[in-house]
Amino acid sequence: MEPRHIAIGAWVLSWLGMLAAYVASALAGHVPDCVPHLSGCASISASGRHGAGFFIFKALMIPAAVLFAIYWALCDHWLRVCGDRPSGWRRAMLVIGCIGAAGFVLYATFLGSDGDVYRLMRRYGTVIFFGFTFLAQLLLLHRARAVHGATPLVKVKTALCLAMLLEGLLLEALTLFVTDHKWLANVTEWHVASALAFYPFLTWLMWRRTGFAVVFKAG
Repeated sequence: MEPRHIAIGAWVLSWLGMLAAYVASALAGHVPDCVPHLSGCASISASGRHGAGFFIFKALMIPAAVLFAIYWALCDHWLRVCGDRPSGWRRAMLVIGCIGAAGFVLYATFLGSDGDVYRLMRRYGTVIFFGFTFLAQLLLLHRARAVHGATPLVKVKTALCLAMLLEGLLLEALTLFVTDHKWLANVTEWHVASALAFYPFLTWLMWRRTGFAVVFKAG
C-alpha cells in the first residue's frame, strides 16, 4: 500500500463514517433531517448511536483511526528523509499523533454504550482525539515549514489550523452570550472533525511534490 492510500484512506473513511452514519440515522428518524454542518441539529456522536448508523460509524471510523496511526508514522519517516534533523520534534509528533488515534478508537468503540463508565470513556476519547491530533498537526506543520519553507501547501495547512483554533475560541466566547448554544457546539464539532480528517490529504499533496514513497523488500 502506497503512502497516498494511507493518507487519502484516513480522510475518506473519516468523512464517510460521519456522513453515512448521519444519513442512516436521519433516514431512520433517530436524528433530525438537516445539514448538520450549518444548523447543528445533531452531533456526530448522535449520528452513530442508533440503528444502521451505529454499525456504519464503527465499521468506518475504527479502520480510519488505524490509518491515522500509520499516517503519523509515515509523516515521521517523510520528515526524516527530507533532512529534518531535530528528532525530538518528530518523535513528539509521532507519539502525540498515535495517542490521538488511540483516543479515536476509544471513542468509536464505546459510542452507543450505556453507563457512566462508557460515557466517561467516550468523553476522554473525544478530548484526546481532537486535542492530540490538532497538536500533532501543529508539530508536523512546524517541521514541514522548517524543512521546505513557506510553500503554498504549508500556508494552506497553516490557514486550516488557524481556522480550527479560531472557531473553537469563537464558540467559547459565544457561550457567554447565547443561552441555547448546543447547536453551536455541534456545528463546531462537524467543522473541526471535517478539517482534521482533511488534513492528511493536504499532507499527501506535499508527499507527492517531494516524490515520497515507501518500498518494502523481502529477502
